[in-house]
Amino acid sequence: MHLDLTEVLRGPGSSTQKEIEFPAGFLLDEWELTEPVTGWVRAANARRSIVVTGKAKTSVVLQCSRCLCDYSQPLELVLDVTVPLSTFNSQLGAAAVNVDEFDDGQELTQEDIAALFKEHHLDVSELIRQAIVLALPIQPLCSPDCPGLPEESQYREEIVDPRLEALRQLSNRN
Repeated sequence: MHLDLTEVLRGPGSSTQKEIEFPAGFLLDEWELTEPVTGWVRAANARRSIVVTGKAKTSVVLQCSRCLCDYSQPLELVLDVTVPLSTFNSQLGAAAVNVDEFDDGQELTQEDIAALFKEHHLDVSELIRQAIVLALPIQPLCSPDCPGLPEESQYREEIVDPRLEALRQLSNRN
């Protein structure tokens, strides 16, 4: 899914907005979506930069860090990217990255910008993927009171060899 930025690049104050919708079951990188991604994305020309904002929500399948079971984690995604206008070189018809001209404390790399912008289009699926990475919990838990893995003794039955019964009786006396 792409957002065309041609009109936005023509002049300050112009903007465009698009609804976001990816179906459930869609694989986005290594995450399977259990609910559709729904939301909106807006791109605006702020004279010296293109400001991309938006919100979306979805759920992804994660593995609990305590019990190792898969579960569905709901996520609220915040979409926020600011890119210098000089990044877009209309004469070449492609995105020409010049990150050095823009410094507002954000750490944008050439790879980040190149992944998001293809010519005069914003790759919304890449923006969603990056937002999911930022929204994922560091230590995912299926529930706050997850007991974790069962004790080792619950995994296997204790089989008593009848030939060793005499030894076990001796050790129980001491």
